[in-house]
Amino acid sequence: TAGPGTYKIPTANDIPLEFNVTLLHNAPNPRAVASSKAVGEPPFLLANSVFFAIKDAVVATRAAQGLNVDFTLDSPATPERVRMACDGALVKPFYDSDECYRAKLTC
Repeated sequence: TAGPGTYKIPTANDIPLEFNVTLLHNAPNPRAVASSKAVGEPPFLLANSVFFAIKDAVVATRAAQGLNVDFTLDSPATPERVRMACDGALVKPFYDSDECYRAKLTC
C-alpha cells in the first residue's frame, strides 16, 4: 500500500478458496526488530482492549449506583461521553437518564 492511511485490514472475504500454507522452520530474519515477523494488526487490536476496558469501568460505575448496566458508548470514548455514560447526579441537569444518551458527532 501507499501508506497506513490506505491500508485495509484483511477480512474473511479476502481468503482465497484454496489457501495452502507452509511454515519456515529455523528461518532467521536478520532485518526484523527483535525477531518480529509482523507488525500490522496488533496495534489496532490492542486499541480495542482500551475501549472495552473503559466500557467495563463505566459498567462498574453504573452498577455501583444501582443503574441499568445496558448502555451505548460510541467510539471514540471521549471524556464527555464516558462521563455522561456513567450517569449520576452530576449529569442529571443535562439529560433525562430514562432516555439513551447519544452524543452528536461533529465533522
